[in-house]
Amino acid sequence: MKKLWMLLAAGVLVVALSVYAIVLHDQKTRLKNQLAAFYDKSFEELMTDLNSLQAKLGKLEAASGTGQLTMLLMDVWRQAGDTESAIAALPVSYQKTSSLTQFMNRTGDYCRSISKKLAMGEEMSQNDQKQLRSLYNSCEDISGRLTEIWHEGYPGEAGFAQDVFMAEAGGDELEGGLDFSNQEYPRLQYDGPFSESVEDKQPEGLAGGEVTREEAQKAAALFVGVEAETLRDESDLMGDIPCYGFAGEAASVAFSIYVSRQGGHVLWYMSHRDVGISAVPTDKKYEQLAKVAQEFAGQKGYGQTEPSYAQFYGGMAVINLAPVENDVVLYPDLVKVWVDIAAAEVAGLDANNYLMSHKSRDLPAPEISEAQAKEKITSGMAVENTRMALIPLETGEEKLCYEFTGKVEERDFIIYINAQTGTEEDILMIQHTNEGTLVM
Repeated sequence: MKKLWMLLAAGVLVVALSVYAIVLHDQKTRLKNQLAAFYDKSFEELMTDLNSLQAKLGKLEAASGTGQLTMLLMDVWRQAGDTESAIAALPVSYQKTSSLTQFMNRTGDYCRSISKKLAMGEEMSQNDQKQLRSLYNSCEDISGRLTEIWHEGYPGEAGFAQDVFMAEAGGDELEGGLDFSNQEYPRLQYDGPFSESVEDKQPEGLAGGEVTREEAQKAAALFVGVEAETLRDESDLMGDIPCYGFAGEAASVAFSIYVSRQGGHVLWYMSHRDVGISAVPTDKKYEQLAKVAQEFAGQKGYGQTEPSYAQFYGGMAVINLAPVENDVVLYPDLVKVWVDIAAAEVAGLDANNYLMSHKSRDLPAPEISEAQAKEKITSGMAVENTRMALIPLETGEEKLCYEFTGKVEERDFIIYINAQTGTEEDILMIQHTNEGTLVM
């Protein structure tokens, strides 16, 4: 009788294990299909954004009037931001796309710098026209590369989720996956925060000595909240901030993360989730998303922060946070946090600016009062808010300023007055668009 019960128990166990295996297989299949669909969608969005960017750059050659040129240049700036977010949504190693992201930063920043020059009454130079043409040619090359992958990446029902996105570097270029690390990009000659001359500076926020891969793996696991042994190695990232690369899953969501070799700081983190269509949240929802981003930044060691501006792409809110020390907003140390709008959950982090610029600063005491600084701004501005801010100039210098936010004829502006000299250092116009809040 005892033997019979043991046989029955064993049979029940076998059946239970079989059912469990079937359920687990179905769950894995569904997850794989969901990821593949997300990869397809992300890739399509990147192609659309890049084609739009190329078209806008092409239109610049046909434009002549200052008003039309300025409008197109600002369109390129915004489109470059869209394309950068599309790149970030791809489940590809940061090492393979960081140079492309940098190219998008530089493209948008360069076009914005020309628009500012036109607004000051200057004309576009022949060198500007030549460099804009080189940007168009580079976009054309990149678009061709993406089209190649598009055609090569659909070998059947498997899609290109594994064949292209997750492929390891191999001998053949297409078999090496979506890799733009060897793409040639034009060198742009101008003064701006993304120009080569400024980017040659050394990172100032990498406190600590060299860490091993094992130590970096533990730091990555602690940051995400998973066990270190669940992470797998990804290609390392070279450049201004060399990093160890890792990948894994948290709550069934795949992610990539890069940790600096010096100091073991997280440079980049991105979870690859299907977040739906782009949507601009209500003011109340945005306050909630900004709070989520601020709490996350505080938990990760960035201290008190204030949201600077935000952009909304593909169901994500990309919130730029500026650390605050002694009631001074430190704009050079901006941290980007991606927040899933629907779920109100953090999906990614870009700490590049912070690690490049953060340092111990001995800020001088203001030599002029707030009232004296306010006399320097236009009388037509209705000031709504004033605070102290450290701002980066295009030369790479940092200046302590009074930041005045307000309206001029119903348009939103920010004016920065040097707290030492009373000089008007910068004027920014705030635009509220379908993609978020932009400063121009």
